[in-house]
Amino acid sequence: MNTKMKINTKKRGLTFLMVLAMMAGLAACGGSGKNPAGTYNLVTMESGGEEINVTELAELFGTEIDVTLELKDDERFTLDMGFLSDGESTSGTWKMDGDSLILTAEGDELPVTYDEETIVMDLEGESLTFEKQ
Repeated sequence: MNTKMKINTKKRGLTFLMVLAMMAGLAACGGSGKNPAGTYNLVTMESGGEEINVTELAELFGTEIDVTLELKDDERFTLDMGFLSDGESTSGTWKMDGDSLILTAEGDELPVTYDEETIVMDLEGESLTFEKQ
């Protein structure tokens, strides 16, 4: 085997090993890389075609608006609306179904839009947009 063929064979072997290492890394991470676990804060709300951000909403109500959605690694979630006088919160489970994120609380499923940085919930004509912290 001449020197040029040995170099090409080494390059192919190195490329093959790099591809194997990348595949092993993807398998360890679950493949798609879409793990929505984390904490998200409400940033905008849309109702009746009108969009308002959290700062404007806080000014409108005269109080700080703090709505947090936490997706835990164990596939549980908590939606905390602590700014309300009764400190209302909802909890349940979440799952990825292909590219779709589904939240389930009290037996009801709520498919949401998820793009790895934001979660958008559509609730009875209102849209809530959360951004990952």
